[in-house]
Amino acid sequence: MTKKDILYYLDKYNLDKNEFIIISGAALVLYGIKKETPDIDITTTKKLYNELLKKYNCILEKKCNGSDIYFIDNILNFSKNFYNMVEYKNYLGYNVQTPESIIELKTMLNREKDKKDIKLTKMYIKEHQK
Repeated sequence: MTKKDILYYLDKYNLDKNEFIIISGAALVLYGIKKETPDIDITTTKKLYNELLKKYNCILEKKCNGSDIYFIDNILNFSKNFYNMVEYKNYLGYNVQTPESIIELKTMLNREKDKKDIKLTKMYIKEHQK
């Protein structure tokens, strides 16, 4: 998914913008750090989490940190795991995880696939501090 795709689907699902934060790969695409991502990762308030489970045919992806992570239409990946943990800023009209917070999250998750993203994000931060 490109930046244009992400913005299209977020508009399509019409979620309350105050109830979720765009995180991880989708945030990297919005900042232009990466060109695309396979899905849109969001972390939600408990209220939106429960609303999504009631409104959509959600598919359980996995359990993480005592919470379930779900997919909607293989597009929107959501959980409430990180809502109170990540730093975010308003960007393009959405709450988007900050690059510094993305590095912290991806370092904590310690997945092989995140190493390249961490390196790209550090370069982005360095370039934008000038």
